[in-house]
Amino acid sequence: MDKSGMFKDFNFKLVVIESLLDKEPRFLEELTDLIHEYSHHFEWYTGAGPIHEIKEYLEELTLEVSDLQKIEYLCFDGGNEIYHMLKPDWDGEDRLFDVGSVEGFQHLKNLKTVDYISMCDPQVLEPFKQAGIEIQ
Repeated sequence: MDKSGMFKDFNFKLVVIESLLDKEPRFLEELTDLIHEYSHHFEWYTGAGPIHEIKEYLEELTLEVSDLQKIEYLCFDGGNEIYHMLKPDWDGEDRLFDVGSVEGFQHLKNLKTVDYISMCDPQVLEPFKQAGIEIQ
């Protein structure tokens, strides 16, 4: 659940966060600290879910307008780094991070292009098309 209220679907918020990771977002240092603190305790291949502390942080994270303005491109792909920050042993073989809604994309005022590889049914992306955002 996206507890910040910005996005209807937390998994879509993860796609948005992924697009910011290489753009020096305000939250990066905090997220990096959490990853260093909790990921080394993760027990691989035990069926454990996402790392609770990192997931909770991301659920409650309110993205800054200044960061959202940096987003021109989103990529829906099971290989996104954010998924392995949350669940280091995730193999992409389940629907754990599938996106069911892109509602809230309206916060991304500079979004121009979406790269669709996987992580949702194609009809989920229809609101992008209706808004004139290119889907590749």
